[in-house]
Amino acid sequence: MCNYLSLQNNGQEEELIVLCSRTTLSPENKDRISDLLTQSLDWDSIKNLASRNGVLPLVSWNLLNNFAHLLSPEDNDELSLYLQKHTQNNLFSSLKLVEFVRTLEKAGIAVLPFKGVTLAKIAYDNLALRQFVDLDVLVKPKDFDKTVNFLIKSGYAPIGNPGGLTKRKSLFLRFKKDLGLVSPDGNVRIELHWKLSGSHFALPFEIDQLWGRLETVDLGGAELKALPFYDLFVYLCLHGSRHRWEKFSWICDLHELILVKENSGEKFDWEAVYHHAHKYGCEKVVELGLFLVQYFYDLKIDYPGYEDIINDETLHKIAQRVQKNDFSKNVNSANIGDWYLYHLTLKERKTDRMKLHFYYIIWYLKLAFRPNTLDKQVFHLPPLFYPLYYILRPFRLVITRFMPNSKKKTSDR
Repeated sequence: MCNYLSLQNNGQEEELIVLCSRTTLSPENKDRISDLLTQSLDWDSIKNLASRNGVLPLVSWNLLNNFAHLLSPEDNDELSLYLQKHTQNNLFSSLKLVEFVRTLEKAGIAVLPFKGVTLAKIAYDNLALRQFVDLDVLVKPKDFDKTVNFLIKSGYAPIGNPGGLTKRKSLFLRFKKDLGLVSPDGNVRIELHWKLSGSHFALPFEIDQLWGRLETVDLGGAELKALPFYDLFVYLCLHGSRHRWEKFSWICDLHELILVKENSGEKFDWEAVYHHAHKYGCEKVVELGLFLVQYFYDLKIDYPGYEDIINDETLHKIAQRVQKNDFSKNVNSANIGDWYLYHLTLKERKTDRMKLHFYYIIWYLKLAFRPNTLDKQVFHLPPLFYPLYYILRPFRLVITRFMPNSKKKTSDR
């Protein structure tokens, strides 16, 4: 089994980011960070990678509070200014979230904030230590259309939806889980969800039961609804796994949630997490999340069957890819085939695998039939006949691939 203690040769900048991405530093962590700060470091790389991975606030906070004497005056000033502005932005977002929730509640719409602001409070107990942009809120499916209509009348505008198809059952939203909206002044971006995850990677919380057993979180005296703690933990495992853990902050969130329980003196109920994972059919998803926490933080976890998890070669290979992708200076995007196989390894139930197959079949068909620039260059149809591109594109692809005299040699996506 490999953990981050054996990854120190992968780069001092990466190691510094991982060691500073936690709210509690052990004496060993502090000694190692101090040692790293005496060496020649690429600070532009540190700041860029930490920002891209959503942990720059936490890294800055740790460096300023524990190692300011080892930083140059310029780095001290830059990190201080960044953290000050970031804190102000997060406080502003928190205020806007409370206002948004109260406005919907007055309109008779139940709303559940999750991720973002509430996660920063639950996992870090400090709104300044987490990086987020959008305000994610969940409404009941039956209230979605009502909520969208209310927000549009209030001046909110859908993002990336030029057709104005904002009804949940519309073709535009049928395979989605949320709709982005921006406030009239452009300062607040809302992700309005009616389910917690996409159909191909669903977390089947019984939505009615979920709304009946929510917890609360205090934001400066304002009580907001929140996901039950262990549901939240499983959801974060699913969300991170769905997106291939493309941000290190998502692994950091899991680590901090575990520490929240331990530091409060309340034992983390791993049996509850195991029960949730089994009930919702996402055992592999949770196992991957736990593996990554151990891999980067060397944290012993008392999860049923954990010895088998940490010796799982498939999870080990995924963790290595996560590390490579997260901390590579260049962002590498996977192709559709890689996504397909990766998601398939995390599905246990036949029904979930069938949903995944269906999702990717639809995706492949979209790629096959959706016109692109090359189609327009070949056929030159007037705007009135644009729909014909969908009919002509498959023929062009066949001709391009199989006709020996075809001049096109490059791949077409």
